[in-house]
Amino acid sequence: MTRIDVIREALAALSGRTYLEIGVREGTSFDAVDAETKVAVDPEFGFRPPFRSSARKLLRARTGSFYFRMTSDRFFASAARRFAPFDVVFVDGLHTYEQSYADVLNALAVLAKPGVVLVHDCNPASEAAAAPTLEAAARLPGWVGEWNGEVYKALVRLRTHADVRACVIDCDHGVGVVAEGDPRSRLSLSPEAIARLEYRDLVAERASLLDLRPESALGDVLRMVIPTITPCRGSS
Repeated sequence: MTRIDVIREALAALSGRTYLEIGVREGTSFDAVDAETKVAVDPEFGFRPPFRSSARKLLRARTGSFYFRMTSDRFFASAARRFAPFDVVFVDGLHTYEQSYADVLNALAVLAKPGVVLVHDCNPASEAAAAPTLEAAARLPGWVGEWNGEVYKALVRLRTHADVRACVIDCDHGVGVVAEGDPRSRLSLSPEAIARLEYRDLVAERASLLDLRPESALGDVLRMVIPTITPCRGSS
C-alpha cells in the first residue's frame, strides 16, 4: 500500500470533492488523485504547472486543479480560505518537526467536518532517515538517500491533544491519519519532552508513540477517526 492508496481510500470514504496537497515536488501523488477540486502547494514545483490552471485562478474558479508556488504558511494565511473546507489534506512538505506540526494544525483549521489530514514520512526506518536535516542525514551511517526528517515528532505531539485523533498506517514510510475528535488513547508527553526525542526512543516505543497500525487496518482506522463514514474498500 502506498500513500496514493491511502489518499484515494480517504477520499472514497468521505465521498470527497476537495483535496489539498502540501509539498508536491514532481506531482506524483497529486496527479494520481481524482477530485473535483485539487490544490497543490509548493515553494518550487519540479514541473511547469499547466497554463489552464493559471487561467482558472484569474477567473476565480473553484473547481479543477490549482497550483500555488508559495510556502505552506503563506498559502494557509491567504489562498486557503478561497477553497476551504477541504475533505482530505495530504501533508508532505518540509520534514522538520516544527513545520510539519504547523502544517497539520493549519490543515485541521481548513478541514471539512468530517474530513481527514494525511501525513507522510511518520515512520522512519533508520537513524539517518530520521535526522533533523537532510545534510545531517547524509553524514550518518545507513544513509540510502531517503529522508523522513522529524515528522514523527509532529504525530507524537498531535497524540497529546485532547481534541485530535491520530495514528499511523505502517506503509510507505508511515502515513499519519489525523482528524478532529476525542482520541482513543492520548499521550502525556510535554512539548519539551517531544522535542528531545531521539530515534532510539522511537525504536524503543514505536508502536505506542505512533499508535502504529498495519495497512490492512486502514478501513477501520478511517472509521475510527471519522466515525460518520460508511465502510470503505480498505476495511479489514
